[in-house]
Amino acid sequence: MAKRTYNTIHDFLNDSSFKNWAHNSQLSDISFWDFWLKNNPLKKDIAYEARDILLGINFKKTSIPEEKLNIEWNKLETKLKATQNKKNNILNKKYLTLISVAASILILISVGIYTTFLNSSYITHKTAYGETLDLKLKDGTSVTLNSNSSITYKNNNVRKVWLKGEAYFKVNKKETTNAKFWVNTDDLKVEVYGTEFNVNTKKEKTKVYLEEGSIWLTMNNGKSKKMIPGNYIEYSSEYKKITVDEKLISNEEKTSWKNGKLIFNNYTLEEALNKVTDTYGVNFTYKNPETKAFLITGIVPTTNLDICLNAIKKSTNIIIKKENTKLVVYKK
Repeated sequence: MAKRTYNTIHDFLNDSSFKNWAHNSQLSDISFWDFWLKNNPLKKDIAYEARDILLGINFKKTSIPEEKLNIEWNKLETKLKATQNKKNNILNKKYLTLISVAASILILISVGIYTTFLNSSYITHKTAYGETLDLKLKDGTSVTLNSNSSITYKNNNVRKVWLKGEAYFKVNKKETTNAKFWVNTDDLKVEVYGTEFNVNTKKEKTKVYLEEGSIWLTMNNGKSKKMIPGNYIEYSSEYKKITVDEKLISNEEKTSWKNGKLIFNNYTLEEALNKVTDTYGVNFTYKNPETKAFLITGIVPTTNLDICLNAIKKSTNIIIKKENTKLVVYKK
């Protein structure tokens, strides 16, 4: 990556690591390109233009060069002078005025179109399996994105986001405007002013845990629900109803992923390995079906799959072997 040269937009657009930087999707690529741009200031403009194209912004942010404007204006003046020999000077002045007005209107329309397009464009942040991402939105809200997840929002409205996967939100309250913050999923909307909460949209349902403050849920069955600190709710799209509504004594189990660990509190082995699947994207099969019901209590890391599996194997007295693309669970 460091040995390549980047002289044209296509050089950037064809580079997968640059695409990751543009979409904020790989921490290693983000660090590399931030460092590269700092040390290559003369190529910042072309790099940012390539980034805008990848994000769907197809207009250049830079203004038209003055030299080019002068050339085009000189061409126009030459044409106007040629017509002055055939027409009255007064008419020519009116004609020039009309052209100037038309040109001004065209510039204003172009700027308006660009501004509207830029303001309505969407920004998406994604993570891969085994990766988390800490974000700071323009309004001051902090978001920690779990593995294999994404959030999307409009460039001009960061207080309305769409979530796929799992994220922990620490919403910055707007004291002066009291503006709401919205998290949208396929199942429901979370309405909040300023608080901390976790939202998980995996497994064809949305799970919400409220750590502090209060929030309102508006579900796609038309009903609403107020949550108070410690509330944990699971809403099923399939059944269009709340399937779990409980008050948790400890919050650590639901939010431990953002600190690089998974907590299993009397989980079955199947439940625990489903969590590992969500984190690392690996699939498990069971040679002995009875092992699914084995119970496990403990903490495993989300930063290393091998360490995670070794901890589970020791805790449950099982064997896990890699066979083709799957991990097979055997009873010892």
